Amino acid sequence: MANYVCVPARCLHHIPDVLLFERAALTEPCCVAYNAVAVKSSIRPGDTVFVIGPGPIGLLCAEMARIAGAGTLIVAGTKQDASRLDVARALGATQTVDIQSTNIVDYMRGIGDGLGADLVIDAAGASAAMKAALEIVRPGGQITKVGWGPQPLNFSLDPLVQKAVRLQGSFSHTFENWEKVVAMLSAGQINLGPVISQVAALDQWKECFDGMYTGKYVKAVLRPN
Repeated sequence: MANYVCVPARCLHHIPDVLLFERAALTEPCCVAYNAVAVKSSIRPGDTVFVIGPGPIGLLCAEMARIAGAGTLIVAGTKQDASRLDVARALGATQTVDIQSTNIVDYMRGIGDGLGADLVIDAAGASAAMKAALEIVRPGGQITKVGWGPQPLNFSLDPLVQKAVRLQGSFSHTFENWEKVVAMLSAGQINLGPVISQVAALDQWKECFDGMYTGKYVKAVLRPN
């Protein structure tokens, strides 16, 4: 969070003039989502994709799933995530769910053929999210876990076997991911409008961090002075 920083030249990526700074600043979280959805996961046009956790990574995973052709795109969060679920709908989620007040197993029986989601993305990390993912993924489907969580699972993984589900972890990104995402951002393929809540100068860092912590902002970008 400084005007200048020294990094090895091999780590640098060229930012085209058409790409605004505040959008280029979100290349890294976009790469996390791209790696999780476009590289580690399998999505076919028309698939049902269920994203658990509407934080910045979850929202960007939803955006990547939309770009990849998801037919039904569902984003789930808690009551405290109401504003972020609004953002999910602005990004193109076909449905949003309050996971605290909705029986998502019953809910998914009313979606498509009722067998569950082709892909569930766990962007929350809590053990409850993984348990829910196993309950709503369809037989032969996939779960991609990108969220971190230190809690023990404390539940059986038998549904993973019973449904023959593919469980895939996704961590970080690669240089190639960055090049791909910079090109996508430059072409306007990734919608960051609803995600960027605030653009501010460096000396406003505390207000921005507090705003993201409380949920006032999804993402705040600090511009060098």
